[in-house]
Order: sequence, then structure tokens, then C-alpha cells
Amino acid sequence: MMLGLLRKIRRAEGGVATVEFGIWVTTFFLVIMGVLDFASFYMERSQVNEALSAAATKSFADRENVDFGALPVYVRNFAEMPTLSVSASCNGVAGSCTNINRTCACLKTDGTYSAGTCGSTCSGSGMTSGSTAGYYVTLSADHRFSPILLPGGLLKGTSTGQSVTVRVQ
Repeated sequence: MMLGLLRKIRRAEGGVATVEFGIWVTTFFLVIMGVLDFASFYMERSQVNEALSAAATKSFADRENVDFGALPVYVRNFAEMPTLSVSASCNGVAGSCTNINRTCACLKTDGTYSAGTCGSTCSGSGMTSGSTAGYYVTLSADHRFSPILLPGGLLKGTSTGQSVTVRVQ
């Protein structure tokens, strides 16, 4: 009796389409959520990049009297991310930005700075050919991304950090 019931259940095909539909919809939903997490990450990173670009343009436009204290607020507001961590450094030194008695430097190809006389041609190893010494402002912004669905190892805690350097003198 029990054996006959098992054969009958094994041959029954009612509800197979419903089960297959449930499996496919769940798989499709998980794939779409993963794609949305990756898209959100790149959109957030793009917002940070655009905000830094706008702040660099503003710094260059106000190069004679840059409001260094307002730049982080400007970046946060432009990116629409109040928790965005923003910092400014000048000639590679954090918190040293000033509008009075600026010292100039040469920007090397590896991203470091070498002391130089304002307006003089930078020469030596690691220097960009034909560049001139100036006052460089570097703006950096960082935000930790929190995925909605993806497992912690894929994007959790991934930084949307960006930085931009502009010569203001």
C-alpha cells in the first residue's frame, strides 16, 4: 500500500510548473538585487566624483581667496551625502591650506611633492616635463558603501573614495 502511494506521488506532475516558476522568480529576483547593489555603488561613487570635480572648479575660480573651511561642506551638499568624509590638503600636507604666504611645490609623477619656487620650471627625476611649481590643493572624499543584498565579502565596506588635485597658483 505504501509502495503504491509513493509511485503515485512520484508520477504526479500537478504543480510542477508552479514550483519551477517559484524557483526561477526567486533566482531572477536575487540576480536583479545584486545588479542593483552594483549599480548603486557606481552611482554613489559617481556622485562623490562629481562633487569633488565641482569643488575643484570652485577652488580654481576662487584661487586668490579659497574658502578652505567651506569646501568639505560644499562637497557634502553637492553629493547629497551628509556623512561623507571630506578632507583638504595643500602641497601634500593635510590641514595646511592658506591664502596668505603660500609656498609652492612641484607635483611629481608619483603624486608626491617637491619644494619649488612659485612659477619656476620643475626639473629633476620624477617631475612632469615642462610643469611649473605652484600651490596644489587636493580634495579627498570617502564613504563606505553598504549593500542591500550582496554578501558582506563582495561590496560591504567598499569605499566610494575619490580625490582630485587642482593647482590654484
